[in-house]
Amino acid sequence: MEKELYYVNLNPISMETISPVKVNDGQLIEYEIEATPAEKKALEDLLHEVQAHDMELGNMFTFKHFDDQVGDIDRNEFQRGLNDVFEELYRLGTAETKQKIEEIHLINDDQ
Repeated sequence: MEKELYYVNLNPISMETISPVKVNDGQLIEYEIEATPAEKKALEDLLHEVQAHDMELGNMFTFKHFDDQVGDIDRNEFQRGLNDVFEELYRLGTAETKQKIEEIHLINDDQ
């Protein structure tokens, strides 16, 4: 399958949206990737999963968010997911995207 060019932003409101069109917004960091439809779908699923951990809706209406242990678990799950997102963005990324990610040291060099 042929790869197509897509743009990914990690804005919490629209994190799982992968667009074929670049958004010209100076405040928004977009990562350019080249992906097959299957790779795009897998990344969308990963983004959706990570976004779900960003703020567990169930914890908003309880006092769980005041429990440091529960909060730490949620934060750790979110961070692990975000690490996975950046690894996938790097893998699918164009040369410019790979350079951006390397510059901000978001890839684990221990692998």
